[in-house]
Amino acid sequence: MKLNNYFFDVEEQDISLIPDTDSTLKPISGYKAIVANIGGTERVVSVAKNSYQLIPNKDLINPFMDNLEKLKVDWFIDPSHSFCLAHRMRLQVTFPHVLVHDGQSEIPMSIYLHNSYDQSEGVRLYWGAIRSICSNGMIFGSVLGSLYARHTSGFSFDKLEDQFHSITDKITDVQTRIDQLKSRELEEAFIKELQKALGKKRLEAITSTDRLPDKSQWELLNDITYFISHEVPKPQRARLQLKTSKVFAL
Repeated sequence: MKLNNYFFDVEEQDISLIPDTDSTLKPISGYKAIVANIGGTERVVSVAKNSYQLIPNKDLINPFMDNLEKLKVDWFIDPSHSFCLAHRMRLQVTFPHVLVHDGQSEIPMSIYLHNSYDQSEGVRLYWGAIRSICSNGMIFGSVLGSLYARHTSGFSFDKLEDQFHSITDKITDVQTRIDQLKSRELEEAFIKELQKALGKKRLEAITSTDRLPDKSQWELLNDITYFISHEVPKPQRARLQLKTSKVFAL
């Protein structure tokens, strides 16, 4: 997967008010425009306060890749849940030999890097997993942790190597959580939490019933992640994956 489409130019520009009576521009203090240049066409992505710190995708991804190289393990840029828009991006990297097991298949661990230019989210780094056979993506934010920084404070990958080795030590925690979900039956209160997180109609579409499914929590989690990974557009998946992760305490 090539990263050229992530590396378009983006810059800050002053903004001004155009009065009705004359053509004299009046600068607006305290604010600036975030402007993306894609294929030679400029587009205003957002208007931000001067305290907003622009972090171009290139300035984020390049040091991210450099730090991944330091891990000295196999990894690859995974297109299954990666995307890049003018205002927001997500980059997935998968570690094919760092695995968890659910009794049926091996599930490689992944890391998801997020950035935005429209202030919809800060810089985020989530740990998760991707089922190779069907490209189901899931997030283990509670079990494995995550990194987050606002665009007003900057971001660093200095701790990525330490966190990665911590993650590999915590694989048994992920395995334990999977085994717990496999042994737990679904209850009405749990389903109501999922309905609140995902929407009642969406959950009914996933389970094909408006009643309590006769499944384990792990089986339902796989149904949900399959639906999100195949029926939901890529830019909308992360939000639903995070909500699912919180309900299942992943």
